[in-house]
Amino acid sequence: MSITSLQEVKAYSTERFTKRVLFQQGGGVTFMLHFLPGQQLPVHKHPGADLTLLVVEGKGTLILDGIEHEIQAEDVLSCGGETEFAFHNTSDAEVRLFVVLNKVPEASYAKDI
Repeated sequence: MSITSLQEVKAYSTERFTKRVLFQQGGGVTFMLHFLPGQQLPVHKHPGADLTLLVVEGKGTLILDGIEHEIQAEDVLSCGGETEFAFHNTSDAEVRLFVVLNKVPEASYAKDI
């Protein structure tokens, strides 16, 4: 068992958003992302993984497959790794995102012999 305080990993940088890994186990990773106003996470995917995201603090714009969604504290998102994903802190306050990436087990197929 592990316990980590989100306050202890809270870190912002004027250069770019920050990422602080909380746990890494069983092919999955749990981490925090911290954004100052105007900072953004570029468009990317997580093939082979499922993504769960909780907005801990703040608000901004989440872009999923090119569609913008306004999100705020206590909103929760779940999507597959093939979804194009980006985030932009469009507010004038700090944003903190709690993210869990879980590896999706590959389907096993029986081969005809």
